[in-house]
Amino acid sequence: MQVTPETIRLSFPSPRVARIDLVRPERANSLRPRELEALHHCLDDAEARADVHVLVITGVGRYFSAGFDLPSLVERTSGAVSADEVQADFERVANRLEGTRLITLAALNGPAIGGATDLALACDLRIGSEQATMTMPAARFGLALYASALRRFSTRLGLTQAKWLVLTAATLDANAMLAAGFVSEVVPIASFEGRISELAARIASMPGDALAAMKQALNATAPGWDELAAQRAHRALVDAIDGDLIAARVTDAIAQRNS
Repeated sequence: MQVTPETIRLSFPSPRVARIDLVRPERANSLRPRELEALHHCLDDAEARADVHVLVITGVGRYFSAGFDLPSLVERTSGAVSADEVQADFERVANRLEGTRLITLAALNGPAIGGATDLALACDLRIGSEQATMTMPAARFGLALYASALRRFSTRLGLTQAKWLVLTAATLDANAMLAAGFVSEVVPIASFEGRISELAARIASMPGDALAAMKQALNATAPGWDELAAQRAHRALVDAIDGDLIAARVTDAIAQRNS
């Protein structure tokens, strides 16, 4: 079942940029199975456009996302579906975000809770508004996080910080998220949308093939990725080099510096 545009909205707000808005503010942008499926459809549509190489994900209203919709979680786990199968829905989306050729930017307009924290960590870049917070409450529910989420927590934030956040279900405010490395910037809410647009446009102005190749090469250097994958990613990076384009851009940069 494909989701209606009222809950997940895909747009192309500027050249080479796609944007996904989570639009379920009355439920803190929590994600049911239909929303997770819709995110795959959005990724299909964005990836199919060769001219697009940046993807912004953000929420509408006060929350980025409260993660998996709790009534849906109760409904599914009280039936024939195991907790592992429920989490697999989130894992597939997060892994897809991590592996897409698009450069992904999580714009955390407000709290990210539960699985939404992993969706954010799966993105290449993360910025937060001053109203952003993050909490991973799985331990409170006795829910064991899936393997790739644990890997992302430990590789993005470091093992000590990952254990603190996962095992204590601690909540970090925006400044603590910045200190922990969960976000790279904290932006006043009044200028948040402008900063998202500015950063997306800057990335979109760069050669897409080289960006995608560098993303894969960087991913392949992280713990948990095998050496063969790293070699393949580096080979793709070398193959993506466009000497004429590099020469033209360097020449333009020198001319601007000397003007």
